[in-house]
Amino acid sequence: MTIKHKLFAAAATAALLAGPATAQMFGDEYGTDYDYDTFTTGFGETGYYDALDTDDDTFLSENEYSTGLYADYDRDNDRLISDEEFGLGTERYLGADYDTDFATYDANDDGFLDQEEFGAFYGENYTNYYADLDTDDDALLSEDEYTTGLYDSADLDDDQIVTIEEEGWFEGWFDGDDIEAEIQEVGEVY
Repeated sequence: MTIKHKLFAAAATAALLAGPATAQMFGDEYGTDYDYDTFTTGFGETGYYDALDTDDDTFLSENEYSTGLYADYDRDNDRLISDEEFGLGTERYLGADYDTDFATYDANDDGFLDQEEFGAFYGENYTNYYADLDTDDDALLSEDEYTTGLYDSADLDDDQIVTIEEEGWFEGWFDGDDIEAEIQEVGEVY
């Protein structure tokens, strides 16, 4: 499994949330199995990438990317990451075997990670993943780089089709309005 896959690969496990699968999010017109082009079109229509791009420059800086991760880890949208949310998030993005102790990053021992504490975790654990997604090495993620990373990660069997079985990886994702509202409240993370 590539680093890109590890970045996103554990999503199905953390997607224990009761969220709609991509077929429902993209609508019936897209069917249930996605080649890259179909996925890209459907994903683009969700507004998710645009919501992450808070400065509207059509690219994701590392700060925008890390803030999006923080918002995704924060499943209950209370602007804090609990130990349980941390476990689900690390499993989703870094894999079930990833061993990171929540207490290591909970600097004030309040049982939650705030933006600054998550930023420390991000700096130690995600900067290489961001660099791997940045295939043109310009220190920014284009929508194509971000979408390709998502698609490649969800295509667990590498057959160039994201099937309905693999779609579970995306549950709870792709609501551009929801993620935009949370990102505006979270503020910078990294």
